Formats: sequence, C-alpha cells, structure tokens
Amino acid sequence: MLSLKEYYQQRRDLLKGNKGLQPQMHDELNQLFPKHEKDQIVSKKPFKNRGIVYVHASLTNTIVVLTDLKGKTKYVRSAGLCGFQGKKKRSTKFAIISTLETLADIAKDRRYTEVFLCLRGVSRARRHVLKCLKEKGLKLLGIWDMTPNPHNGCRPKKMRRG
Repeated sequence: MLSLKEYYQQRRDLLKGNKGLQPQMHDELNQLFPKHEKDQIVSKKPFKNRGIVYVHASLTNTIVVLTDLKGKTKYVRSAGLCGFQGKKKRSTKFAIISTLETLADIAKDRRYTEVFLCLRGVSRARRHVLKCLKEKGLKLLGIWDMTPNPHNGCRPKKMRRG
C-alpha cells in the first residue's frame, strides 16, 4: 500500500516523463485513490485532428468558421474576404465553392482530417458545402442543422378600426 506522499511522488515522476513506473502501477494508483476522470493517471491522446466547421449561408453572403473541439476559433473565411464584392457576386455558386475550398486547404494544412459540420441558413450554399468538403478529402463525422425556426412568430398588428 502506498502512502499519500509516495503516491504524489509517483505521479510527479509520471508527469515529468520518467518511465520508472510500470503500466500495472497506473491501475493500482487509480484504485487506491479514486479521482475525477480528468485527474486519473492514464495517458489520453487528445483529438488534434478533429474540428468543427460552422457555415452561415445567407442569401447575400457565406461565412465559414473553423474551430477546434473546444470551440476556439482557428480560421474565418467569407466570400467577401475571398475578393467577391457586391451581394450578387458573393451569393454565386463559384464564390461559395472558392470560400469553402480555401477553408478546406487551411484545415488540411493545420492537420484537420475529420470535421463536424454545423449549417445555418437557407440558401443554395447548403448543397455545395457537402460536395466541396467531400472533394477536398475532409471526413464528415456529423451534420448539425442550426437554422433558427420561429415557434409562433411575431405578434400580428392590431385590426384597423374605422
């Protein structure tokens, strides 16, 4: 049985990278001193190759955001940033595809291979998003539709008297 002092010493050695501990010791330490899941001494590999792609597709523009799994923004791209000016030019199929391609290239450079997709808005951009991400080789883990739906809408105007 280990004392608390020995336990914390073993834990410090493990965190420093000293490989003096044998793999069996991990289980023994975790059974003796149960902690929260985040404090346990098992080495967990973080998912560095996964991200979330948010696509806001409106009738006049398309905004694409790449974040990590915690939600920290890594890269933002829109049709206006790609050089398309005027709402008629920003809403074309070519503008949408070029915006997504630049984001997909950046995602590959930053070693994102698997992404969750969050779509918002109703426009023709939604169709092209899936097609473009597949062509660029990003694996889709899931799709989430975040389009806001009014439950009852705004209050109607009063009836006119007269």
